Amino acid sequence: MSISLVVADDHVLMRQALVSYLKEVNEFEVLGECNDGIELISQTLKTDPDVVVMDISMPKMGGLVAIDKLLSQRPATKILVLSMHDELEYMLAMQKAGAKGYILKESSSDVLIQAIKDVYNGKTSFPNLPKNCGLAATNPLGVLTRREREVFFSVIAGNTSKNIAELLNMSLKTVENHRTKIYKKLKVSSAAELLRMASKAGLLE
Repeated sequence: MSISLVVADDHVLMRQALVSYLKEVNEFEVLGECNDGIELISQTLKTDPDVVVMDISMPKMGGLVAIDKLLSQRPATKILVLSMHDELEYMLAMQKAGAKGYILKESSSDVLIQAIKDVYNGKTSFPNLPKNCGLAATNPLGVLTRREREVFFSVIAGNTSKNIAELLNMSLKTVENHRTKIYKKLKVSSAAELLRMASKAGLLE
C-alpha cells in the first residue's frame, strides 16, 4: 500500500524535481502539487492525502497560516515541513502549530523518505530539534497564541491590517486587537520594530 501525498512549494523547479522523485519511489503516490498556501488547503481537502509535504515560504498564504487553516478543517492531517530555514525558531513555531515533522531541503533523499514514513506512521520527525527544548524559553513567539502568530507572520510579510483581515477571515477590529497584543507581548511599539525583532530572531523569509 502506497502513502498518498500532496506537495506544496512555490519554487517550481524544486517542486517538480521533488514530485518527480517521489513518483519514482514505489511507496508513494502524489495526488497533487501546489504553488501556494490557498491551493494547498484546497488540494488537501479535495484529495485527502496521508501526508502533506510543504514549504514554509509560499505566496498568498504562508506556511504557518496554511497549517492553522488546514488543521482547523482537517485536524487529522499529517504535515511534514520541508524548508531551507534551519533557525530553531522556525522549527519550534511549526511544531507548535501542529506539524508532525520538519526537515531541511538540503537533507538527503533517504532522510526525506524516512521522515515521510515516520509522519505517516504517527511519529514526529524533528531530527534537527534539540531534545527537551522549551518553546517559550528559546522562541520569542512562544508567548503568542496560534492566532497571534498568524497575524505576526502576516505583518512581517508586509500585509496591511485590511489585507490580514481578508486573508485570515476576521474583522479589521479583531486584527488590530491582535496586533496590539502582539506588540505588548513582544515589547515593541510599531510594525518596524516588529520587523527588526523578527530579523534578529531569524524569522524573516
